[in-house]
Amino acid sequence: MKIIKTVNNNIVTSVDEHGREIVVMGRGLGFGKKAGMELEKEKIEKIFSLSSEGENRKLVDIIRDIPIEHIRAADKIITFAKSMLGEKLKDTIYLSLIDHINCAIERQKNNLMFSNPLLWEIKQYYPSEFQVGVQSLTLLKNSLGIELPVDEAGFIALHFITSEYDTKMNVTFDIPKLIDEIVRIIEEDFPVEIDKESIHYERFITHLKFFAARVLQAKQIPDDGDFLFRSMIREQYKQSYECALRIKAHIEEAYQIEISEEEVVYLTVHIKRITMHN
Repeated sequence: MKIIKTVNNNIVTSVDEHGREIVVMGRGLGFGKKAGMELEKEKIEKIFSLSSEGENRKLVDIIRDIPIEHIRAADKIITFAKSMLGEKLKDTIYLSLIDHINCAIERQKNNLMFSNPLLWEIKQYYPSEFQVGVQSLTLLKNSLGIELPVDEAGFIALHFITSEYDTKMNVTFDIPKLIDEIVRIIEEDFPVEIDKESIHYERFITHLKFFAARVLQAKQIPDDGDFLFRSMIREQYKQSYECALRIKAHIEEAYQIEISEEEVVYLTVHIKRITMHN
């Protein structure tokens, strides 16, 4: 492979055998090198091949001034996350997490750590992603000698949630908050203690994750015109439907987002299921 561009002493760009642009990293890989020179294969540590040239260029812009040790650590975290979450993460995870890890380390060095206002919600509704975040802190400590607070585990988890659900970070921040608000409304409307360890609750939260993501991104399920089904749900699940209407009113007031009747009906069905099993 030939060097297309030297980014810094440790990073260059090249093309693979299919002619696709790649970003290549290795200690001293770009030192003293110019475009057109052959890559020293024995120095290659990592090849980043994102889904588009635009994403690759964004990656170059992000990592050109980041220490190679920080990039290595972030890459290890992403590899670990892929093995644990069992999901195909979007390429954008490299862009966001490498930058975040570097900034978190710099903040820690300057004693400027932030508290995470969503830490409880992330633990509650995204336990797998949160555990990845916790393990990430251990990895950073072992590889870089950096100790970050548990709040950072929550922030790291948010990056994986954003990648899994293909949302923007501001939407990801609002999803657990909205889920918490919905659960509170349901608990107010039904005099039952919801078993939050049950499989039924887990399934319900999974539905709420996708519901919240759709609502906050204006990707709601459109009305399908099945008036008979809707009427049946309204009649048979009256209390659950009234609760769903309260949730609809809350979202419309708090987020200025209109909720479709189709979403209300499906929410009704899930409310009925979770309250029926408690």
